[in-house]
Amino acid sequence: MLGTMRPVDEFQQINDDLILWQGYDPSVKADLFSTALRAGGEWFFIDPIPLAKAPLAELARLAKPAAVILTNGNHERAAHAFREKFSVPVLTHEAAIGELSIAVDEQITDGATLRKGLVAVHLPGAGRGEIALHAGRVLAIGDALINLEQTGFAFLPDKYCENARQLRQSARKLLALDFEIMTFAHGTPIVSGAKSRLENLLA
Repeated sequence: MLGTMRPVDEFQQINDDLILWQGYDPSVKADLFSTALRAGGEWFFIDPIPLAKAPLAELARLAKPAAVILTNGNHERAAHAFREKFSVPVLTHEAAIGELSIAVDEQITDGATLRKGLVAVHLPGAGRGEIALHAGRVLAIGDALINLEQTGFAFLPDKYCENARQLRQSARKLLALDFEIMTFAHGTPIVSGAKSRLENLLA
């Protein structure tokens, strides 16, 4: 949940099916990142932080909003506001529900296809209910992997993991997917060669 974070004034469009925005959250003294991923012609808002009125309206003009998806129990962020604005459901993994202060409309299970070819992959070992989301050539990551200036592309630090060894094993499931781009809840996107980067990290 967010307290004093101000809405972000603009987004970055990576391609027709992928939009990102980031903003500084003073409560955690760090930038947070959000993804809008289009699957089946509709937007899925992944771990959304507040977005100002004008860019929100622009998103809705580009495609119909379909759902809010939270990648773990720590990413409630602006989920309720997006649900209210667009009258869409909030989805998350069943293990994350107990960490949230808002009601969840639908539970996600490992390997589930969440409408329109968007697939969820459960990644035990990170935070409660950690999932990644895959559609087309894009893989959206919550906390399991980060890409920050101070760390580079790396796993979530061990001190934040429920089980760091298990997370590394879980991440190998991602190599079965076909992707070129990777987005993060914490860090700048990798816009080409993302699967190769992950293969090297897991080597």
